[in-house]
Amino acid sequence: MAMNPVDCILQELMKRADIEQARNIARYLKMPVHSVFGVKLPFIHKAVDKCTKEVDTNGLIQIMQELWKLGKHETRVAAIDVMKKYAKEGDVKTALKIASEWIEEVDTWAHMDPLGSNCIGTLLLRDSGIENILQDWASAENFWRRRASILPYLHLSKKTVYKGEFAERILGAIKPHIDDEEFFVGKAAAWVLREFSKREPERAGEFIRENRNKMTSLVLREGSRKLEDI
Repeated sequence: MAMNPVDCILQELMKRADIEQARNIARYLKMPVHSVFGVKLPFIHKAVDKCTKEVDTNGLIQIMQELWKLGKHETRVAAIDVMKKYAKEGDVKTALKIASEWIEEVDTWAHMDPLGSNCIGTLLLRDSGIENILQDWASAENFWRRRASILPYLHLSKKTVYKGEFAERILGAIKPHIDDEEFFVGKAAAWVLREFSKREPERAGEFIRENRNKMTSLVLREGSRKLEDI
């Protein structure tokens, strides 16, 4: 009888668990050491690929939810890996609902960033209709949710994904956050602006010149790093 995929993933993680590595990860991510197994990212990705390769798209839902609920750093990374697979072919509304629930529990960029960019970004690419929800998130009190309203546009700004028609949508997502004093929100706005500037340097430069008086020093500095004469 085949092993349950969640048990399979846990077994693979336990093979690679390392207490010294756990201490290092916990220190770096500023989380309790008891919430970390001490497994490096490539091994988490391999475990998920190995243990879910025979699972159909709908079967991924329960797996990722169970992994997330376990609450360990590595099981949440694994849950997000499963979500990446589901986001490509699964129901967009279902995926976004689960991602939204997870955002309420996120407490580190190490989970927020792949969830926001790779997962929700894939959903946005598939269905631009979720943009209205992201716009609602932009004014959320929870700063992780505000960060999550920006990061999907990092995905749209990637070289392999970007299309010229995305430009105004990307800048429209950045603009509400250019004066946000919360570090993790401003950093995300700058990150997306910097990535966008690699695709559209002239348009990015124009945006910065138009809005620089409203920008925090963080957004201005980090967002313009790839541009000259700003």
